Amino acid sequence: MSEQEESYVVIDKRRAAGSSDEPEHTEEQTGPASPEAKAETDEDHGSDEAHPRLAANDRLLMCIDILHQGAWIALGLVNDPVTNTVEKNLEEARILIDSVSDLASRVESRVDASIQRDLRTLVSNLRVNYVNQAGR
Repeated sequence: MSEQEESYVVIDKRRAAGSSDEPEHTEEQTGPASPEAKAETDEDHGSDEAHPRLAANDRLLMCIDILHQGAWIALGLVNDPVTNTVEKNLEEARILIDSVSDLASRVESRVDASIQRDLRTLVSNLRVNYVNQAGR
């Protein structure tokens, strides 16, 4: 019986204290690398193509998403992934909801109707849940 030798590639992307900004790449292989593994390592090493520049709207929508998630956590309606607990902090929730609302109003005129509707719904849902949590 013959056994097939599995191939693998190990890439160490950790940075040591005092090292350069480039991560160290350590590759170990046994046997010929599969085409899938080769494609993964080519992608991991980066390419000469630059990442596309994010437009202001895209950055604002990303911030809205981060603040929106934080508001749900502060409302005590979602588990905090850092502490793995559910804790209510209404003051923090109010600040986050107001920030989401402010950013949504800034980007609203620059996006299409469906995104405008989604942003209004998002802010409304946060506000309604804030009132519900504050009443408890």
